[in-house]
Amino acid sequence: MDQQSHQLAAIMFTDIVGYTAMMGSDEDRAFEVLRKNRAIHTLFIDKYNGTLIKEMGDGILAQFRSSIDAVQCAIDIQRKVREELKGQLRIGIHLGDVTFERGDVFGDGVNIASRIQSITDPGGIYISESLQKSIRAKSDIQTKYLGEFILKNVGYPVKT
Repeated sequence: MDQQSHQLAAIMFTDIVGYTAMMGSDEDRAFEVLRKNRAIHTLFIDKYNGTLIKEMGDGILAQFRSSIDAVQCAIDIQRKVREELKGQLRIGIHLGDVTFERGDVFGDGVNIASRIQSITDPGGIYISESLQKSIRAKSDIQTKYLGEFILKNVGYPVKT
């Protein structure tokens, strides 16, 4: 019988901006960027007590028990990718209920994080309102309200 657990988690999706075009023009460079990106993610996800759930091409899905750790991790990853790879990521983070089973994570919270990442500006980190509310007492993390978005396959507007 498969073990399932339900919990509140900060879910982070990242995606390399321009990776598909890079793969078409310089495959060797694209694979090198992918390897270095994975190493950067692993370093900071571990540092901030997160779990790398899976890689999907140039995208990475991770989860954190702490919203603050998730945001700090995203900030550090974005900075390091800019410095070392001269590239940019799109990062989306959402705090929501998810289901863990057999090393993977499922649920509306995962879908929302993925959809937030897909609307993020290159080099940006977009977070959901639920995540923002959980970190607002942390004064050194500055956030800006962007508005309500209609996200694909989400039945209600999501504030970021």
